[in-house]
Amino acid sequence: MLFASFISLAITALCIVLSLAFKIAGKLRLTLPLLYLLAAVVSTFFTRWTSENEPLVLLGLYILIGLVVLSWVYSLVKKIRNKAANRQSERSFEQFVLLQVEQARERGITLDSVRIDADGFLLYPETGEPIFAYVDA
Repeated sequence: MLFASFISLAITALCIVLSLAFKIAGKLRLTLPLLYLLAAVVSTFFTRWTSENEPLVLLGLYILIGLVVLSWVYSLVKKIRNKAANRQSERSFEQFVLLQVEQARERGITLDSVRIDADGFLLYPETGEPIFAYVDA
């Protein structure tokens, strides 16, 4: 009875560790290398090929990890480019709104009575129509 409970406890602990490992691997995009590593470890118990060709098995693991690192680099570069594009877009949006505000002041329109929509156009609050239909930048 004691032996059976020990085995049950060991299997439960192994399942918890594997669950945690796969959750972490999923967040880091390391699921395929983890599966490959587990398959290589398990296959050593059933066949001699894995132990006889260990450099080849490790090369496969290194290739998978390299692909994961490449995906990390690609994602990082993509995120940096998106941030730069968003900053440029925000700057041009601000410049567009500031140009309209400047032209509204020149025409004597009070800024307390206008709203700005999501596209950056100044609107009359009563009608919702743009104050300037087209603004040359």
